[in-house]
Amino acid sequence: MRRREDQSPVGSDQTASGKDQTASDSDQTASDRDQTASDGDQTASEEDQIASDQESAAGAGQVDSGAARRDRATHLRDRQARARLATATVRDVTADRRAQLASTRDGVAETRDASAETQGRSAESAELGKQEEQTVRAGRDRRRAADDRASAADDRARAAEERSQAAHDRKLAASDRDQAAVDREVSEVDELTHVRRRGAGIAQLQREIDRARRSGENLVVCFLDVDGLKLVNDSKGHLAGDELLRAVADSLRACLRSYDLIMRFGGDEFVCAMPDAEIDNIRQRFSDVSNALAGCPCRGSITVGFAELREGDSPEHLIGRADIDLLARREPS
Repeated sequence: MRRREDQSPVGSDQTASGKDQTASDSDQTASDRDQTASDGDQTASEEDQIASDQESAAGAGQVDSGAARRDRATHLRDRQARARLATATVRDVTADRRAQLASTRDGVAETRDASAETQGRSAESAELGKQEEQTVRAGRDRRRAADDRASAADDRARAAEERSQAAHDRKLAASDRDQAAVDREVSEVDELTHVRRRGAGIAQLQREIDRARRSGENLVVCFLDVDGLKLVNDSKGHLAGDELLRAVADSLRACLRSYDLIMRFGGDEFVCAMPDAEIDNIRQRFSDVSNALAGCPCRGSITVGFAELREGDSPEHLIGRADIDLLARREPS
């Protein structure tokens, strides 16, 4: 095995330089990822602002467009969270490389110190002219060894900074994920009644169908129509109609179970999905909804149709059968 004194400072210098370049490349990669994440932040914020402006304006089309923009903002923030986690990994790798570089430089410093000692001893027994040259060389090696140790200390400090920045990146990634979850929730909720929008509700209904088939439990879908909403809008104004819709949604939340699906299917239509519940119990719950509405200042009423899950049913099939059942129950006008 070669002794440390025999190692070449020049070769160690080249090794340190190579590791310097690798660490610098990693720094650049992390910086590029930072810039990409910052650009994504700006884009997501702009999408949020446009969505808010559109939801503040009147018109169902503008509301739907706002929801679509919130969906885009959600996807952007999810992507940013992944990018920031990748940046944190790059920074951890860079920190490890800088720590290795610091060890390399410490080794170079030790080699130079050993070389200086050897040259100093050689100078003592050399001719006068060579003695001066050996002394100068030994002094130069000691200075370079001191510089190497200072560089190693700087590398360790930078490695600690990289690890701190990696931890910060992970914290930002967690924040991005939290914000994406908030954005997703906002984009899936009807802004008037605060129940599920139609698209998000259909997706959840499909999940309920899949769960019912795996577990063998029954699933009942209820199609609900708010009676006389158009008449309320025409005679009392749309604000009164909005109040009636909110009263229906509030009554549904109060009388159904916390995990039952409630979605606004259309202007005056709601769809509910109730897993693992007996039909008689479900009918009683909707009777409670009707009683709650009758006691509200709006004096609202509803008509409800029911359909139980069958083999091969899609969300649309279930909702369609519940709608047919509703029409059969509605008294002729």
